[in-house]
Amino acid sequence: MSGKINQVLVIAEKNVWDGPVGDTIKAFFGQEQDGLPQAEPIMDVLNLPEIYFDKNMKGHRNVLQVRISPTVDSSYVQYVDSPWAKTQKFIKIVAPNNKKAIQLFEENKLKILGIYAKAERDRLVSIYKRTADTRIFNLFKKKYDMLLYCPTGYYVNKDTTDFVWISSETQKDSKGIIFFTEKYEDESQFNHVIIVDRVNEELQKYIPGPRNGSYMALDTEIPYTFVQYQYNGHYAMLLRGLWTVVNDFMAGPFVLNVVLDEEHQRVIYMMGYVYYPNEKKRDMIKQVEAILNTMVIDFQEKDQKQETKK
Repeated sequence: MSGKINQVLVIAEKNVWDGPVGDTIKAFFGQEQDGLPQAEPIMDVLNLPEIYFDKNMKGHRNVLQVRISPTVDSSYVQYVDSPWAKTQKFIKIVAPNNKKAIQLFEENKLKILGIYAKAERDRLVSIYKRTADTRIFNLFKKKYDMLLYCPTGYYVNKDTTDFVWISSETQKDSKGIIFFTEKYEDESQFNHVIIVDRVNEELQKYIPGPRNGSYMALDTEIPYTFVQYQYNGHYAMLLRGLWTVVNDFMAGPFVLNVVLDEEHQRVIYMMGYVYYPNEKKRDMIKQVEAILNTMVIDFQEKDQKQETKK
């Protein structure tokens, strides 16, 4: 499979791409990704006329084909899985004119984005499950009765009674996962304001900054997003925004998954963050978010079979 992560290859003739149809597609995928300090598009787009869509290009990970012809009798949107490469997503829009093509795209754009975004996440999850670090996997399985497939290259910085901080560090960047739990008492624990306050309590307690008196915190002065959803059948909240370091100048994006574990009557907080000053961070935070999505709360022994390496 070819193509860069979070990239869509749009197969369309030059007059279509340079016209209102192409402008509509570029404007949608060019929207800013939530929760980043610098403006980055939700997905990158690359145009290719159909004549050049040969066997060397047909293996691209995410393909959107737009075919406009006055001879078209019936307009439609077609969704195909893996026509030329494993895990590939291929979507075709067929219409007789620009107006109908734009209408079809507008009606289906959220579904299209969802398909591509989920495919990117699933690809990363699949890789992480094959390359999971044994020590981290066993820590979460044995101590916290859950599965987490964290890839090699991450190390445990802190492991207390109910708090874990792991990270991958290089000279240029840092990616990390912060995890803690608390007893479930009532639904107010899923209020986004209470969630942020609760996380900041733990960050101040366990994640020190580089200077005396400095510590990590979720930035409440900059708007963050939050949405209620189902995580593998469990009530959950997903927050995106920016973190900062109080009394210092470090900052970056975070994604926070808060999940209700009914069986164990606990609330699970799983947060990913990225530090990569002055560089693009969209793909990095997506990689960290994919680690959060490897979490399995309800599992049987057969689910524990996984390929890990130390």
